[in-house]
Parts: sequence; C-alpha cells; structure tokens
Amino acid sequence: MAAQDPRRSPAGQRVWETACDLFYREGIRSAGVAEIAERSGVGKPSIYRNFESKDGLALAYVKAKAVPSRVWLEAARAACPDDPRAQLRHVITEIADQISEPGYRGCALANATVEFPDREHPVRVAVDALKAEYLELLTELVSQLPVRDPRALGYMLQMLVEGAGITTQIYSAERSATALKEAADRIVESYLER
Repeated sequence: MAAQDPRRSPAGQRVWETACDLFYREGIRSAGVAEIAERSGVGKPSIYRNFESKDGLALAYVKAKAVPSRVWLEAARAACPDDPRAQLRHVITEIADQISEPGYRGCALANATVEFPDREHPVRVAVDALKAEYLELLTELVSQLPVRDPRALGYMLQMLVEGAGITTQIYSAERSATALKEAADRIVESYLER
C-alpha cells in the first residue's frame, strides 16, 4: 500500500494508492488518468487538483518508491558499527531481501527508466538522480575497505544490483537474491588490495 500523507485529502489518498498500484503492476505509461479515476472512484478534476498532472503524479511516485540511500547507510552503520565490510553486506542483504518479496515486479525506478527514455523528462531526471545516490552509497561503503579503485567497484556492485532485480523477473527470486549476495562478496574480494 502507498504511504499515507496527512496533507492529502481522502480522495487524493485514494488516487495516490490506486496510481501507485497501477504504476507498479502495469507501468506508468500504461495507466491512464481515466483508469486511475475509475479505479479510485475519484473524478479527473480532483486528480488534477491533488497532483496537477499525470507527470506530477508519476514524479511523486518514483520519489516515494526510492529508499533514501542515507536510510540504508545509517541502518548499516547502526547494525555493524566499525565493520565496513559487514556494512556493505548489510546493504546488499537488504536489497536481496527486497527483491525476494512476494509481488516484486522489479525496481520501480529501473522500470521507469525504460518507460522514460528521454533523459530530459522530469521523471527520468528524478530517477537518474536517485540511482546516482545509490551508486554513491555503494561507492562510499567500498571506499572504507582496502580496495583498489572504489569508484569502479561501486559501479560494478550497482550493475550487479540492477541485474539481480531483473533476473528475479526471469528466474527465481530466491536464486537471484542468493546470487546477488554471493557475487557481491566475490567482486569485493577480487578488488581487495593484498
């Protein structure tokens, strides 16, 4: 279910929940304003009053679906103080758990990149910025390890995470989650300075 926002009217909240569900299950471009209105029981004018446009609704959706990278970093540091390798494993495990959840249909942000190939579109700009934050998180975590080229390693781990999100849709989610954790460990090991 989409997060409750006390600033939203009850009608706005119904629109929000309906849109989030449709955007994730069917895609942002596939879910039209008419369908959102029909399924939420809210008229189109109310949708536009609450969200200005479908693009505004889509932009709010991708921002809401992103877990702030600082949240993951703080949780990892709290769970594994003074152990950078365990902090990285903690974040990778959180991602592996997320992609293993029932009903997972891929990363909402990655799905949006496919739907919005124009890098100037506001939704794509937001998604690219959010993904850049995730890359920085991984790079920050590996920078605390005795590794060569932390930026390259962070990028490789980001590619691995993105790939794991996709393979859950092709193969078994459990297999993809397990492979993500194992491959991340192996890649980090290969970058350690000896």
